[in-house]
Amino acid sequence: MADHVPSWFRQYVILERAALRAQLQYRVNFWTTLMGGVAYQGTQLLFLGVLLSKFGVIAGWGFPEIAFVFSMRLASHALYVVPFGSLMMTDFIVREGDFDRYLLRPVSPFLQLLTREFRLMSLGDGVLGIGALIIFGLHAPVDWTAPKLGYLIVAVIGGSLVETGIQTFFCGLSFLATSTFSLRIFADDSITRFSGYPLTMFGRGVFYGFCTAFPMAFIAFLPATVLLGRTSDVPLPTWLTFASPVVGLAVFALGYAFFIRMLPTYTSPGT
Repeated sequence: MADHVPSWFRQYVILERAALRAQLQYRVNFWTTLMGGVAYQGTQLLFLGVLLSKFGVIAGWGFPEIAFVFSMRLASHALYVVPFGSLMMTDFIVREGDFDRYLLRPVSPFLQLLTREFRLMSLGDGVLGIGALIIFGLHAPVDWTAPKLGYLIVAVIGGSLVETGIQTFFCGLSFLATSTFSLRIFADDSITRFSGYPLTMFGRGVFYGFCTAFPMAFIAFLPATVLLGRTSDVPLPTWLTFASPVVGLAVFALGYAFFIRMLPTYTSPGT
């Protein structure tokens, strides 16, 4: 299997580079879309600033702490949407019958979904996410050391895998239901609106739902409590909170396994 990993990665780089070159043909569109990505996510950050200027704290969390959680969410989202953002197009590809061609080519269908189109707006998400993480990380009440920096990097990767796993699950569901648009929008919008805040403010019942049925707590909030020294705020065993970045790998593995299991149920629309 190890022999196939470099080949898989090489195919991804070649196809993604071709998709990016196609998008870069239109320079004005490139820059306007890039700025649009920054503005879209930036409005969420602006809303956070306005909210905290009115109330001061949310559930006992001040601006430097919430801004740090929020920036981790932005960075995780960027790490998901840049390489995996094309998964959002799966419904269209299945409905139009384009997936027929994916099954005939000697390349993984999942890889072809990833490289269908390079989403320029994702670069704006990346610029804002990494920038916000650096700025708010420096102002967060964290005594940074090399192990904490390493934990932050692993946590951001884990958070991106949670989002990727959820969207990959919906890709598998597309083969059965054809249209999962409303579910995807619900998931994406819920993560955008809530996962950058201290999720314990919703009460224990809802918080446990965010740890199980819809595991957005593992995207930023739980690993942030470790770095901020606030694991006592979380009604979970401390060891589980520390291990939260690993959950991202599990969510992605489950999502991908569901995608592979549902692949044989695909039915061509015959177009």
